[in-house]
Amino acid sequence: MEYRVLGKTGLKVSILGFGGIPIANISEPDAINVVKKAFEVGVNYFHTSPTYGDSAIKIGKALKDVRDECILNVKIFGADRKRTEKGLRKALKMLRTDRIEIVQFRVTKEQFKKSLGENGGFKVLLRAQKEGVVSHIGITDHDPSFLAEAIKTGLFSNVIVPYNYVFREAERELLPLARSLDVGVTAMKPLGRGILVNVSEALNYIWEHNVATAIVGMKNIREVEENAKIGFKPAPLSDDQKKKLRFLAENLLRRYRIENGALIPKEIQK
Repeated sequence: MEYRVLGKTGLKVSILGFGGIPIANISEPDAINVVKKAFEVGVNYFHTSPTYGDSAIKIGKALKDVRDECILNVKIFGADRKRTEKGLRKALKMLRTDRIEIVQFRVTKEQFKKSLGENGGFKVLLRAQKEGVVSHIGITDHDPSFLAEAIKTGLFSNVIVPYNYVFREAERELLPLARSLDVGVTAMKPLGRGILVNVSEALNYIWEHNVATAIVGMKNIREVEENAKIGFKPAPLSDDQKKKLRFLAENLLRRYRIENGALIPKEIQK
């Protein structure tokens, strides 16, 4: 597995990250086996949230024996101080840990100013960071333009943004800006929520664009093994492959609409 430094966090993360949503929908024994397999093949970066059903519980159980070798990236809603406090406590309990390497501050553009104030959640995370409970604070939202403005504040060491070869909004400002500020970038929805089936080309496209890691939701061992093979040998796309992806993107946009980086089938016109 290839590893890259996640910006100013200094953490070396696997370019294939584990997205924790799908395992909320499978049995605990199966989920634990999937997470363990991901670790065995070299994945060290695990993303979850206390809002993803029992995903964090399953990840915590699966990684308990290798906890010190893993990087937990946890989304916590941040607009309201009390909600942030509750979310952080719940995440620690579900993951069975006393620390989280990265907390992803989840707010929208409209919530941002309030979230940094006395009644917002950012100060909760700063306090947790000072106490050693949280190592790094990132930010996430579905709007790449807002995230670009947010990282200009200098408050965040990393960012999670929806990004794939169909939804390329992050390329306009966020990715170049993140590179200049040494803000680490994680891509979410790299496969458009399962619609982009040419997985190797889809992931390699992302890894070419100043992205440290892509979090992929995986619900069985076969998916883990297939995705890991791509992470073992990332390769730049040829001109022909890039041309093919542009063609595929144009065709997909005729049948799908973009919603938060995911591809959603358009309603049939009557």
